[in-house]
Amino acid sequence: MVKYFLGQSMLRSSWDQVFAAFWQRYPNPYSKHVLTEDIVHGEVTPDQKLLSRRLLTKTNRMPRWAEQLFPANVDHSVYILEDSIVDPQNQTMTTFTWNINHARPMWLDRNPPGSLGIWSCPVQKQGLLVLFSDVSQYLAHNRH
Repeated sequence: MVKYFLGQSMLRSSWDQVFAAFWQRYPNPYSKHVLTEDIVHGEVTPDQKLLSRRLLTKTNRMPRWAEQLFPANVDHSVYILEDSIVDPQNQTMTTFTWNINHARPMWLDRNPPGSLGIWSCPVQKQGLLVLFSDVSQYLAHNRH
């Protein structure tokens, strides 16, 4: 099961454009699933790096097979925590994101193989499908 994803992009834009676009990502026509975006922490370090933490709320439709396992009144929104480190001197930006709602169900590597019984493969498959779909959408958003 994929535990981490590392992606690097070289964008054909000036540093100022990339930096501004990062902070103005939402709303945009490719991200209608993003409901809210809040900065919960921000600071400039002594070495002039900008550290920030944002909380995003996104819609999240469960796979059809999972909808049968959860009550209809379960909230279909997920919370995403995003930490970023912006280094204007070296013109780099590093972000880390965590899906707070699905952190536990997706930690499948903690369980020995087969411990989830017949659900092991469908859950892992769905996790991979969502990951690769999210990566494709992320790359499309960056081009917007």
